Amino acid sequence: MDLLTAGSETTAGTIQWALLYLVAFPEIQEKCQKEIDFFLGSNSNLQYEDREKLSYTNAVIHEIQRRTTVAPLGVAHTPIQNAQLCGYQIPKGATIFINLHSVHHDESQWKFPHEFNPSNFLNAKGEFVKPEAFLTFSAGPRVCLGENLARMELFLFLTSILRNFQLSWPDKSRAPDLTPNLGPTLFPSSFKISVKGCQESN
Repeated sequence: MDLLTAGSETTAGTIQWALLYLVAFPEIQEKCQKEIDFFLGSNSNLQYEDREKLSYTNAVIHEIQRRTTVAPLGVAHTPIQNAQLCGYQIPKGATIFINLHSVHHDESQWKFPHEFNPSNFLNAKGEFVKPEAFLTFSAGPRVCLGENLARMELFLFLTSILRNFQLSWPDKSRAPDLTPNLGPTLFPSSFKISVKGCQESN
């Protein structure tokens, strides 16, 4: 269950959120597509290493993870001995959860903590930077074992989608619902989007 939830549900949920945010913010989607086209052109062999060229697109993917925080409490931990942290006594064997959602929206750590803005991961030169407060995969010796695989999956899935398809919101009468549903992870309500091949006309 740990492997299923941590390794599959979180990645699938993040991709769902990504599709929803990309149609909710079409100008950001377009900017990603222009960056991908500019740096990769007709090169069909998209590689994970290409993220170093795609600073803005990489920032968008990280901002989606920050803004949605699919696993807001991470994974439970238990100290093997009594400990003290910031004046609080933590007894051996206690179940500890970390409020990652709070960290990802901390006003002292982010330029735009309460809005969806890729600039949270870009410096003044437009280069990708990852603040220490970005803890989607936790940190330290108990960091998520699947972090590298998840990063690779998200980047390759989303850049491949952006490279080949134009995503849009079909219902012009209402905006996409970005309110999360609570479960083992935070996930969006069911939704439908329009998908058109980038090479299609009209």
